[in-house]
Amino acid sequence: MIREKRIEEIKFQLLKNGIIDADEISSLLNVSRATVRRDLHALETEGALKRIHGGAITTASEKEQPFYSKISIAEREKREIGITAATLIPEGSFIGCTGGTTVMNVVQAVKEKKISILTNAINIAMELVSSNVSDVIVTGGTLRPRSYELVGYEADAMIAKFHLDIAIIGIDGISISQGISTYTIAEAHTASLYINHAKETWVVADHTKIGKVAPALIAPLSNINTLITDTGVPDSQKKAFEQAGVRVIIAKYD
Repeated sequence: MIREKRIEEIKFQLLKNGIIDADEISSLLNVSRATVRRDLHALETEGALKRIHGGAITTASEKEQPFYSKISIAEREKREIGITAATLIPEGSFIGCTGGTTVMNVVQAVKEKKISILTNAINIAMELVSSNVSDVIVTGGTLRPRSYELVGYEADAMIAKFHLDIAIIGIDGISISQGISTYTIAEAHTASLYINHAKETWVVADHTKIGKVAPALIAPLSNINTLITDTGVPDSQKKAFEQAGVRVIIAKYD
């Protein structure tokens, strides 16, 4: 395949998925991995992508997008992640939920279960207004309009009062070496408190977040019990997470 067509296909895959795996692109384009590396290097020089271990991510994903823009990204995958996570939550559990569009899909799918939920996100609370969930506890705090999350002393103090069965964490990036991350220190700190006060931590993240590192660290990978993601994650990355001690559950859709 000539270079121009290769570049066009790489850009298309980035636009569609937000992340590409070098081995899969090599197979898709029927070219050597060395050729793919050269193409990725050229595109990174142009500012079209950012290279990561084993592939690349789109530079557009490095900037925090407002909540309403994130809803349409990997929409089907997030819905299936939400359904899968909801089926795994035992009745009677006490769950802590951060904000985010993927976590929102979890609570949409879990509305009929008799569980209790603590959240610092107003979108999560609103989803649960008409549900059968036993208790919905909302923290105080300062609202971040981009994420609909409440952060700061009031949010942190409320979360610290509880012992949770499961913390369900939405993230902006998850990496083998850099753990889970988000865009602001305040949100990262609040999310870390859920983890510190839970028996288990589940990260829900579509494939566009895999391999990405956002500016603020939430927790190292060693603090994560389960990652629930979708079929867009390359097998090599799935195996790497499993080797690091994380249970990886792939949500599949028809």
